[in-house]
Amino acid sequence: MITGGKINAVEAKKLKEGEAASGLNVNVNIEDLKVEKNRVVVKYTYSVDYSPSVGEIKVMGELYLDDKNGRELEDKWKKNKHLEPALAEELLAAITYAGMTTGTLMAFAVNIQAPINVPRARINAPSEQKPHAAG
Repeated sequence: MITGGKINAVEAKKLKEGEAASGLNVNVNIEDLKVEKNRVVVKYTYSVDYSPSVGEIKVMGELYLDDKNGRELEDKWKKNKHLEPALAEELLAAITYAGMTTGTLMAFAVNIQAPINVPRARINAPSEQKPHAAG
């Protein structure tokens, strides 16, 4: 379970003036996982590249986990860089949230679009089925 975290560094660069980005390439990389001071520390980098080479944002930080199975997690990580799916999902969600929110502020500072990848809404034609009455 995640108990906290912090952002250690941020970078934002606008590489081309007057050109809008046509796409985003988002990368989340877990750099390290180790036990420190009775907690598990997960170091990460969240990076966004705007195509075609319009800009880039990088957010480096760390998340803290309770030390419940810390040594076991650290050993698995050192052996094969593997995380259990439930923990990986929790970390990915937290890193993405931190990266998008911090990245949005950094994007504003260098005048590029926010690194928010909003899913496209789709409206389907109404179906031929009639709603069923409750009863």
